[in-house]
Amino acid sequence: MDVKTILLGSLFDKSLSGYDLKKIFSLSFAFFSDLSYGSIYPALKKLEQAGLITMKLEIQENAPNRKVYTITEEGKQSFLNSLKSPFGLERYKGALLMRMFFFEHLSKQERLDAAGNYLEQVRSVAQHLESLRPEIEGVADQYQLLCFQFGLRFFKDLIGNVEQVIVDLQNNERKPKTQER
Repeated sequence: MDVKTILLGSLFDKSLSGYDLKKIFSLSFAFFSDLSYGSIYPALKKLEQAGLITMKLEIQENAPNRKVYTITEEGKQSFLNSLKSPFGLERYKGALLMRMFFFEHLSKQERLDAAGNYLEQVRSVAQHLESLRPEIEGVADQYQLLCFQFGLRFFKDLIGNVEQVIVDLQNNERKPKTQER
């Protein structure tokens, strides 16, 4: 799903400011999308130009003015059409898998270090995701909660897979094609 469609979905039930949308992105999509804050405002501008959303400037005293975005009926229809359209299986782009494919060129210790470092990164993300549980459970609807739970299981499984790779690497005594370092 692209950034424009996610923005339309976020605006489907209520108007939100750019700040609110940034908060939703950081809390909701950070672990399963490569969307960035930098992509939000250009996409909002394009959606507004296309007539899919409107923007109202709210003047505030003692605070910066707020741009509040509202989805139009055309925007709602565009979002629903996108949501109903078929989608394919996305390719998993695992950094570890790409490197592991060429591990024969590394020493055993270098292989273990690379996998171990990756495991620590995955554990860190999983711990951060788990720390968000109370906040997410407090605001998520049942389908958003399903996404969150899917993410927790995904990282748990990924941790188990990487731990198994490390066990296999520790037990693998085969020498690489290039000379062992």
